Amino acid sequence: MKKLAKWKFIIPIVLAIILIYIFVSFLTASFSMVYVESAQYQTVSKTLESDAYILRNESYITNDNGGVLYYNTKDFEEVAKNGVLATIYESENDAINATKLSNLDDEIANLKKLNSMTKVNGVSIESINKTMDNQLTTFIEDTRNNNFTDSAKVAKNLLYTLNEKQITTGVVSDFNEKLSELQAQRDTISASTKASTGQILSPLAGMYVSRTDGYESVYDVSKISKLTYNKLNELKETKPQEVSGNVIGKIVTELNWYICCPMSAKDAKEFSDADGLLKINIPYASADTLTASVVAVNNDKASGNAVVILECKNMNSTLAQIRQEKVEISVRDYSGIKIAKSAIHKDKVTKNIENADGTTSTKEKTVEGVYILYGNELRFTEISKLYETADYAICTTDDEDKNLFSGSTIKLYDKIVTEGTDLYAGKIVKQSTEVE
Repeated sequence: MKKLAKWKFIIPIVLAIILIYIFVSFLTASFSMVYVESAQYQTVSKTLESDAYILRNESYITNDNGGVLYYNTKDFEEVAKNGVLATIYESENDAINATKLSNLDDEIANLKKLNSMTKVNGVSIESINKTMDNQLTTFIEDTRNNNFTDSAKVAKNLLYTLNEKQITTGVVSDFNEKLSELQAQRDTISASTKASTGQILSPLAGMYVSRTDGYESVYDVSKISKLTYNKLNELKETKPQEVSGNVIGKIVTELNWYICCPMSAKDAKEFSDADGLLKINIPYASADTLTASVVAVNNDKASGNAVVILECKNMNSTLAQIRQEKVEISVRDYSGIKIAKSAIHKDKVTKNIENADGTTSTKEKTVEGVYILYGNELRFTEISKLYETADYAICTTDDEDKNLFSGSTIKLYDKIVTEGTDLYAGKIVKQSTEVE
């Protein structure tokens, strides 16, 4: 009897364990695991790439008088028409001394200006510190981007600001002692330097560039809007012209320049109705994003290609020298919900249609869309793509979009299923960790 009573106690426990196991197995079998992410609004740019050819208005500057030159206009500085580009000296020593005198004059002028600050009140330390921070940041960026000409100018400005802070904070009362020292140096150098024998004037206004590459006159830039696809290919294959030995540089006039982009006629259509300025990146030449306008789109029907000609007005020491570069052009911006291609599926949606006799009928169609998680249930939502790449699509949130069959689409913060198996509308699932 005792053994029978013992079994009566154990049997219910065993049955309960079996039932729990069956229930857990049922849940595991019935609730598939899915991964979701919240629908977010993003703006992306459609970008086209091209191996571009750069053309500028460029004119050689020559020295036909011999002698040794001291350059009054530094590399990549702007010069006015008939402005002094260089001064001619008989000897190299005189030209070197001219450089020293110019540097000393700049230092003396800066220190005299700083001395005058002792009579002026209201200079803000916070303003000076902010200027120093900006100058230091610019110096680092210019150095990192190999803009050494620009970084040298910034370094001089930074030195001036440091001295300005010393005056303002009272670390020094004036720079009279340093001024006397610099003036004595100047007098000594000036006494041993012969007068110049002449000057070289700039025939045009523009930017002076000392480096030439032999491509300055391969194409008449005044005819840039007529440049054809075939002519551009010829230019890219043209060997540089020999530059005469008396050439000392060039003037880049009208600081606007042209980016000539070969591409397919299909891609070139993107520029036909371009309105306003486009964003341009030249990744191997500049860290800055440039802006440009469309001058012309010239198609070559025989080859199915085209050349897109862009005009840019951004100019610096690097851009003044490039000739052939890979460019990235942002032709259009698209805003909407960004959806990974792996999350896009095809399924059926329906819509109700009112008939002429007042009755209602239902139509069904297979469309592209995504599965959205509502509670533990999946619902299929139609999408309309504004733009897509190999990895993602940008989709509208507008229910009135003409491409939508069902008249309803995805909304901000919807939980989009990004991973899961055997997905279908109405399926009960279990959400895994949400990917933001």
